[in-house]
Amino acid sequence: MKIWQKIFLGFSLAVLLLTGIATTTYRSTRGLLATTQWVAHSRQVLERHESLRRSLIEAENSVRAYLLAKDEEYLPEFEQARSNARDDAEALRELVSDNPEQQGKIGAIALLIGKKMGILKAAIAARRDDSTESAALLMGDGDDRRVTQEIARRLREFELVEQQLLAQRTMMTNEIGRSATAIIVIATVLGTIILGVAAGFILRDVRARRRAEEALAEEHNLLSSVIDATPDHIFVKDFAGCYVLDNAAHRKFLGVEHLQDVVGKKIEHFLPRNAAEQLSADDRAVLETGQPVVGREEPIIDPRGKVIWLSVSKLPLRDRDGRCTGMLGLASDISIRKQSEERLERIAESLKRSNHELQDFASVASHDLQEPLRKIQAFGDRLKVKCGAAVGEDGRDYIERMQSAARRMQTLLHDLLTLSRVTSRAKPFETVDLAEIVRGVMEDLEVRTEQTGAHVELGYLPIIEADPTQMRQLLQNLISNAMKFQRPGSVPEVIVSAKVRPLIEQQLPGAAPGDAVCQIMVQDNGIGFDEKYLDRIFIVFQRLHSRSDYEGTGIGLAVCRKILERHGGIISAKSAEGQGATFIVTLPVKQRMKTPDESAWKSDHDPDGG
Repeated sequence: MKIWQKIFLGFSLAVLLLTGIATTTYRSTRGLLATTQWVAHSRQVLERHESLRRSLIEAENSVRAYLLAKDEEYLPEFEQARSNARDDAEALRELVSDNPEQQGKIGAIALLIGKKMGILKAAIAARRDDSTESAALLMGDGDDRRVTQEIARRLREFELVEQQLLAQRTMMTNEIGRSATAIIVIATVLGTIILGVAAGFILRDVRARRRAEEALAEEHNLLSSVIDATPDHIFVKDFAGCYVLDNAAHRKFLGVEHLQDVVGKKIEHFLPRNAAEQLSADDRAVLETGQPVVGREEPIIDPRGKVIWLSVSKLPLRDRDGRCTGMLGLASDISIRKQSEERLERIAESLKRSNHELQDFASVASHDLQEPLRKIQAFGDRLKVKCGAAVGEDGRDYIERMQSAARRMQTLLHDLLTLSRVTSRAKPFETVDLAEIVRGVMEDLEVRTEQTGAHVELGYLPIIEADPTQMRQLLQNLISNAMKFQRPGSVPEVIVSAKVRPLIEQQLPGAAPGDAVCQIMVQDNGIGFDEKYLDRIFIVFQRLHSRSDYEGTGIGLAVCRKILERHGGIISAKSAEGQGATFIVTLPVKQRMKTPDESAWKSDHDPDGG
């Protein structure tokens, strides 16, 4: 046989082989597809059958729940289940339209379902009329049981027929599949090459997926490490209140070590009964209402019976449809903070008592201590007038020194009383015109102004919220100091001005960033001071100069600072020796600080003033 004939024969045989394989494969495939569709149809019928059965169960369960709780929220579930049952019955009627026997069964089942739904609706109506016994009788009488049993029987018969059809069609499909197996084997050989190529791509995808799984595992381990490293308690519960996840801090609180000791259990497994019931009810409220709890502080009894304080947050977890499926819990142990707060309360109470004692002392200082000083001065005057010649020059000098010391003591007591009354005799805050206050101060300082020839320049002064009496006291102290601390023979020049600006960077106790603050400046041309003594000049009794050079008790600036502390403000100064000083007062325009009770001030007010 010639070579071309061999080629032609081989080619022909190959064509015939391929044609035969293709024809057989085509017929087998068509038969297989047909029987597969039959099987799928039977499965669809059985799925609808199961859906109908579930809908009937859901409808009856919803009605029974309503009869027990009389909660209208269960009725939409009943209506939905009833609608689903009607839709399922209609769908089954269409699916078995090629089977009159099965279609007849579905029709009978549909009638029975309608009767069943009528009984359920009658029970709902009876429960609405508060006839619980009538509703229970409707749900449990013989007619209801017969309908329910008849529906169940007919559904079982219908299912049995469909199961038999499914088995027959499955068997037919398997036979066709076996006949096609030989052809598929041949086709497999031809597809091996393609599979080899595809295997390369599959292996590449497998490697990529493996790398992704490893990365996911690393992320999971990292997340677990982060959660376990967190000192706060972290836990997750499902809708039933069982633990799904927690961290090491929470397990330590529960008294266990491993996650598997917690997962699937409820809080009742770990805490005393009363504490567990309280927490369980709290969790149930969050799960059922969907309302979070954030930062609530509460005492908890731990498994060892110790009471600790926790700051608890509980957040509902929701699925894509917005339904609450669980809860995330976060808790911080604030027991130490609570103990500190209790200590602070005790300290505050102790300070309150101390302040009361100081007020008592101030009252004594204003009356009992000053009375002997007045007598010393009075008898000193009498002694100097009546016995001045008898005591001689030295005696008169001693009397003068005694009276001078008594006057200094009286001034010191007066200034201490003024300092103590910054808070104890404070008046309510009100609208204060600082320009008017300064004009009043200048009237009080009129004599000193004439004596020293001082020139006082007044700039812009705003209206703020403050205690008018204390503002007058503050500005009088600052302006009088500016006139007092001068070089001998110099004429005091004082500039009083202010500006209002928003608080940006500076920290102020009585104002927040963005609040308007008033900055008052009192500038003089006096002797000045070294700024290294800036903190010292605001301390009680601290003086930079001797009493013989400049009179005073060293309390005036301390009073200024105390007034500003009460107003939520601050005081500072800029100066250099021999170059004058500028005192800067900063306080809020609108007060945030607590205003004292006016009636309490009036009851404590002492008209004698010491």
